[in-house]
Amino acid sequence: PPSSSTATASVRHDMMRFSVLVLVMAAPKVASTECPTTTVMNVLRPYCNNIKGMNNINSTAECAALCCAHTASNPFADDGCTAWTLDGYNQCGLCSDAGNQTTQAVPANCSSHTNCSTGVVTQPTPPPPPPAPLTGKLGGEASVQYVDYGRELRWPAYLNGTAFARSDLTAEGWPTADCSICVFDGRPVGAWAPPIDDPEQRQSDLSGVWTLQITGKAASITLGDPAIKGITIGASVYDGNTNTQTTPVTFAKGKYPEVVNLASFSFTGTQSSDMAPNNTGFINLRFIAPTYGGKPDQLYTDDWAAVMAPFDHLRWMGTTGTNSYSWLCGGENAGGCSVITWEDRAVPSYAFLDAKLCKGCRGLSWEHVLLASNELKKDVWINIPVTASAPTVCRTADTTTGGDPRKCLDADPTATYEYQLALFFKNGNEFTNHTGLDPALNIYFEHSNEVWNFGFPQYGINKAMAQWEVQNVTTSKSNLANAVPGRSDINCTFNAECWAHRRHARRVYEIAQTFEKVFGHGSINTRVRPVYASWTINLQEYYNNTLAWLESEYGPPNKYIYAIANAQYFGPEAQDAKGKMEKFNYSTATVPEVIQAFKDGADANVEMVYTFVQYAKSIGVKTAGYESGPGYSVGGEHPGSKGLNTLIEASRDPGMKTVIEYDVRETCWRHGWDIYNYFAIEGAVSRYGCWGALEDWKERNPGPPKLQAIYELTGTKPQEAEDWAFDPARPRAQGPR
Repeated sequence: PPSSSTATASVRHDMMRFSVLVLVMAAPKVASTECPTTTVMNVLRPYCNNIKGMNNINSTAECAALCCAHTASNPFADDGCTAWTLDGYNQCGLCSDAGNQTTQAVPANCSSHTNCSTGVVTQPTPPPPPPAPLTGKLGGEASVQYVDYGRELRWPAYLNGTAFARSDLTAEGWPTADCSICVFDGRPVGAWAPPIDDPEQRQSDLSGVWTLQITGKAASITLGDPAIKGITIGASVYDGNTNTQTTPVTFAKGKYPEVVNLASFSFTGTQSSDMAPNNTGFINLRFIAPTYGGKPDQLYTDDWAAVMAPFDHLRWMGTTGTNSYSWLCGGENAGGCSVITWEDRAVPSYAFLDAKLCKGCRGLSWEHVLLASNELKKDVWINIPVTASAPTVCRTADTTTGGDPRKCLDADPTATYEYQLALFFKNGNEFTNHTGLDPALNIYFEHSNEVWNFGFPQYGINKAMAQWEVQNVTTSKSNLANAVPGRSDINCTFNAECWAHRRHARRVYEIAQTFEKVFGHGSINTRVRPVYASWTINLQEYYNNTLAWLESEYGPPNKYIYAIANAQYFGPEAQDAKGKMEKFNYSTATVPEVIQAFKDGADANVEMVYTFVQYAKSIGVKTAGYESGPGYSVGGEHPGSKGLNTLIEASRDPGMKTVIEYDVRETCWRHGWDIYNYFAIEGAVSRYGCWGALEDWKERNPGPPKLQAIYELTGTKPQEAEDWAFDPARPRAQGPR
């Protein structure tokens, strides 16, 4: 399928059911007829619901009896419990029943004991309703719409259809011979390999006269694909003074397939200049959107600015290609020789973005991210590549070519990718007119994205680097396997997964220290906001144990971590109302039933949200959903099926507005959640999910139901956003080719 920086949400992993855990605090002994309790401060215990599945327990009474006994799944032989029924179905929970040494409040439904001799459960008194919803920060996963769609070029092809050899491209990726180039592909998903996913076959309205411009000239420019309809090419005009050729291209107004949004062109008789021989190519291809012909250097469209207006901050994970950083080599230390430097990164002058062009050409340049943030006056949320060089991310020789994997190739810590990235956001560079991030704006950062996710290359790279460090470091001992004082239950001595978790957390700490050196003392957790993101399927291991180790090595986490984060998706494919992992049957459900299933999914997340918030408070940090919103199973439904058709229809249904507002307000903000990042702001519907709040940049007032929910939650009036975005006096980011 075509890749596009305007569609950041085309593929997502299948969200597994959250396994909720409860924070257990120190509590006094109880009567001998009840469970004795000796707990460890800040230790997490799993819900009995999990133990039920492992031990074939079917009733609450049986579960209660099991909870009071020492089992292999109970790490503390004399630890007690309380069990209760919840939401009309049998589920046991574990908790303390008394006060503790912290300000942590005891949950109201932990007010009574289970009689261990009989397993009788006392139904708790329902807790009072929470206070009125609080308002948290609502950010979004950013997408872009360039004025110059030429910034989304694909790798050029020879006229026979084969891809250009790298040697036949300039250093910045421009063709040196006649060629065909796909500028962008905006067709409905599946149009290139039917059947099409969307039963309505929607595509964006791109009608109007576009401007195709190159530096150099071509004797002939024709449409590059026979599938193209509704697009006509006008007469070209060449300006010898500037060596530029300009050609009008008209997109008709209409629906697919009468109009096919595929901008692909073939260039023959090319000359790099008026005096150059034929078949010598060109540079600086630009494809300027309608109405912007007189301002071709404007970076982003006003339509884009209007859509971005409601959000508090923007996360740039997808657009910067965070999940695309992969192995570059093999051998003894494949992780080390896959490290990239600041010089390897994508820069705005490149013709297109492809890892074969440069090691770091994985997504938008940081220059474009900074300029967007300053134009919109929005805090920026970045994901630092897992292979970005740093003082502790050693770039080594490639052992497959005879290099020494034990020798670091980077000596100066200020020359690393990590340091230079911080310096860039502080001061900018020539492309940004030496202007850094607006001093009034803050910068959130994560170490890569979902380093826990087995499906992403960063999981394997991080783990390989951790293993290499523990097993091979000779100059100084690795601390990844160190014991945690007072926590004999944490054993990381021979556990590579544990080392990987710790290394991921340590990288957040290390990056924070680097950014503080650049932004100044006191910038951490004020302007610089480090985010530790992981997986709540095992809160004990991924958060509590890992951060306990981090604290033992570097001090309290709230000194260098602003927020802990998870993927805060909701819905039938994320988690159903009973906390089960059963697949939702879209093929038999009606649209109202789908909407109800999303609401049930939001309700099912309440326990996890409450637990996560309480844990965050206990260590003094904030909570964030690094990605949040309606969740979908990637590839769960097939094109042309009733299931996929129902899923897509439900995603566009007015009821989706209600359930999104419900999840944000009632599931999250009501229980003290701090930051909710909606995934994603823009994107097409497909078998990979219906993630976008809108599908067409022009359909924003009043907007589709999901975007209307964003307006409501942020108090945004669409017309006011329009007036601001299209105000001629508003400063706009400039980005010449």
